[in-house]
Order: sequence, then C-alpha cells, then structure tokens
Amino acid sequence: MSLIPPHNPITPELYRPVTVTALKIGPSRQSIETTEEERRRLADRFGLLALTTLSASLQLTRKGQGQSIRITVTGQIKASIMQSCVVTLDPVSTDINTPFSILFDSEAEEDKIDCDPEPDSNTIVEPIVGDIIDLGEMLAQVLAVEIDPFPRREEVSKIDYSASTPDRDHNPFAILQKLKDQN
Repeated sequence: MSLIPPHNPITPELYRPVTVTALKIGPSRQSIETTEEERRRLADRFGLLALTTLSASLQLTRKGQGQSIRITVTGQIKASIMQSCVVTLDPVSTDINTPFSILFDSEAEEDKIDCDPEPDSNTIVEPIVGDIIDLGEMLAQVLAVEIDPFPRREEVSKIDYSASTPDRDHNPFAILQKLKDQN
C-alpha cells in the first residue's frame, strides 16, 4: 500500500495565483470558474461523491505598498456537492451559496496566525508568502469549511431518536430497521 497522496502536492487541485504587487491599489473584481478536472480532484481531496459546480465572484481590495501590503478578498462561493449520508450511505445533495471575507497581510507571520479569528470578526487572516496569493487554494479552504461533516438524508433527520421504546429497540440496528421499514 502506498502512502503517497492521490494528488501531486506540487500542483494544487485548484490553482489561481495572483501576483500581489501587480494588483492595483484599491478594488478590483475577479471570478473563478472551475474545470471538471479541478472539481474531480477537489472531490477526491474532500471525500465527496461529486462536486458538480464550484465558482466564486470576488472583490480584491489592495491597500499599502512595499513591505506593508494588505489584500482583502470578499466574495460569494457557489457549489453543488454530493456526499454519502452518514446513516444510510445514500447520496445527499447540498447546494452551497455563502459569502466570505479573507484578509491577506504581508506583515502577518505564518506561524503566529491564530486559527480562530476574533469572535466578533468574520474575516480570516492569512499571511502573504512571497509575492503570490493563491485564490484557488483560498476557495478550496472556504469550500472545506462549508461541507457538512455529518450529512444526513432528510428522512433520517426527521427520525426522533429520543422516543422511549422497549429495551429491544435500544440497539443501533433498531434505528436502521426503522429506516428500512420506511422505504
């Protein structure tokens, strides 16, 4: 068995580099549309059955110059994913349509960034490493946060697991039998 990851770590699944110093000061707009191959590789990375659509509309706002550059990326991610239900393993489709905001800061140190932003802040802070920010990896990470870690079919979500029943119904297979009986 090989321990090599399924994708080449040198070539990211979704790569959209932007040269920081080439961005004009002030706002600019960009959009990201993904290819079928990029979506397939991201689906593999995140353990999805399918990633049928993934796109984003972005506004990049650059402030500063020289050693002190800040780029705020605000946008809207849109995606359609398919996962396995954690109870029945049946396919579960989900549409994602979420706004996000990320601040790239040349003065932020990569090893000192707090993984949890301030409680009252919806903006994530990332360091600018070199002269490039990768909007593709940024989008992949936003998608990863939006993926439900425990997807369930709608019918499964409606089952009342707390109802009092005889002792024979208090085993893990009784719940599965209820699901089978419903179909």
